[in-house]
Amino acid sequence: MKLFKTASLLLLLALVAAALFGWYEIHRGFSARATPSSIEAHVAAAARRLAVPSSYRRIHNPLPPSPENIRAGMEHFADHCAVCHANDGSADTLFGRNMYPKPPDMRKAETQAKTDGELYYTIQNGIRLSGMPAFGGEHETGELDTWKLVLFIRHLPNLSAEELIEMKQLNPKTSEDRQEEKEEQEFLRGDNPQTKAKESHHH
Repeated sequence: MKLFKTASLLLLLALVAAALFGWYEIHRGFSARATPSSIEAHVAAAARRLAVPSSYRRIHNPLPPSPENIRAGMEHFADHCAVCHANDGSADTLFGRNMYPKPPDMRKAETQAKTDGELYYTIQNGIRLSGMPAFGGEHETGELDTWKLVLFIRHLPNLSAEELIEMKQLNPKTSEDRQEEKEEQEFLRGDNPQTKAKESHHH
């Protein structure tokens, strides 16, 4: 009887806490700009762990961490992933800063402590209600591209300044970006119309 009363009391306290938390969230609103509370962060982390089947946690990357494989992963990351995760994995981008929940800093233990299989499954299948899409079936060479991405994610904490500069050139470009680059190149070559006009005036 005593055990039943204790269990009932704990259940009542849990319901009250859930109700208060729900009221707080509704009162605060559901803006994607907000910083997740510690409770939300804990629940989200637990959900991400549960989202990966246990069988994948024991899988090791079949590809060696060769410079060629890491380079291929870097190119793919810069083209497909950096828009949310940033070239350095920090998630400090326009999209990354304004997502909810925020993408993790992939250089830190939250990501680096995951097994190869967990990273692979997340890339292939995405995570519901997180903004992380599923890329399985989208990669040109299938699983190999995903495993190369896993290798590059492992490399992120050691990314060099030279690699960051190179990745910037690999990022997708808008028409405005291309026009700006074209104008910069023309200026450096001396093809700028204003420069030519000044030169012809002096002559």
